[in-house]
Amino acid sequence: MSTRPPLNALHIFCVVVQEKGFRQAAQALHLTPGAVSRQIQALEARLKQVLFDRGIGNSATLTLAGRQLYERTADKMAEIIEVLDAGGRTRRQVSILVDTSVTLAMHWLIPQLPAFRQRYPQIHVHVRTVDGDINPSAPVDVFLRRNAAELRGLPSRTFMVERSVLVSSPAFASTLNLRKFGSMRWLAEVQRIGTRSRPDLWPGWGRAHGLDARALEPTLEFDNTVLAILAAIQGLGVLVVPEAFIAAMLDSGALRLMHSARIDTGVYSFAIGRQQASSRVAIFTDWLQERGGREI
Repeated sequence: MSTRPPLNALHIFCVVVQEKGFRQAAQALHLTPGAVSRQIQALEARLKQVLFDRGIGNSATLTLAGRQLYERTADKMAEIIEVLDAGGRTRRQVSILVDTSVTLAMHWLIPQLPAFRQRYPQIHVHVRTVDGDINPSAPVDVFLRRNAAELRGLPSRTFMVERSVLVSSPAFASTLNLRKFGSMRWLAEVQRIGTRSRPDLWPGWGRAHGLDARALEPTLEFDNTVLAILAAIQGLGVLVVPEAFIAAMLDSGALRLMHSARIDTGVYSFAIGRQQASSRVAIFTDWLQERGGREI
């Protein structure tokens, strides 16, 4: 007769990985760190394999055997917990860490998160902002980037197409001769706000309207899109900017469209961090594609 499988130990193993540490898992499970450690030791003894690298303190650094076990069991354990929770008991809170740029976090992702929390209250989304290339070995669940090359070779999928528009503040627009708006040539006569992080936007607008890109070089330039948007709101000039970033400002009247055209200026992609595949990550990335699709 076979012995009973150590399902509790396997569940604790998955929580240690998800919480990224033995102490964090103990807190989430309302156990002592010693109890968590003993369950992991019992599981290792059962499997006759070492699952964690014990030389890195409290961190949950998986060995190859540990990574293979987690990849094979994490989703199944999550499904079992989902079935057991169907009776109406309060679900255990879980979290994911999303790594993205400051602009995407501030002007798109964070405004979307209340809708995610309403649908999935058991999943807490933590956001950290890092511009440029990702660190593929970082303990991150999901990376978001506009430039797919910054995902450093991790398998990626597009979740949103970026379309950019021409905007200014209502006050700045009122200083212009609106009769000129039928042609784009008036742009050469006004102050144009640019951003060093997106030097492609003004040339792209020029090409889309048959204008010489050199005549549309920014006359007032900032380091990033966040500052450029603030400058436009303050009435300092006109700005070409991704519409998804300023949708709320258009709705509130802080900015206004200066032309009806929308030009394609790129796509946003996500990649799942190494060793981070799980049901909660799948839930988030499915939702991400759903919300991003609304911008397409």
